[in-house]
Amino acid sequence: MNFGQNLYNWFLSNAQSLVLMAIAVIGVYLGFKREFSKLIGFLVIALIAVGLVFNAAGVKDVLLQLFNKIIGA
Repeated sequence: MNFGQNLYNWFLSNAQSLVLMAIAVIGVYLGFKREFSKLIGFLVIALIAVGLVFNAAGVKDVLLQLFNKIIGA
């Protein structure tokens, strides 16, 4: 039993639904307030957040490769 891996899997499975719910709530809030410039900026940030949350393994690999190139390990 690897506690760290179990915690990572639990967080990853719950983070997806939490991120989608937060995006929906903030998007509806900004839409009702008619702050469309903030809504467009938020949608760009939300797209990046969804990419990070739903492709965590890919992001981990890219960041690890970048770290190895910078440090030279």
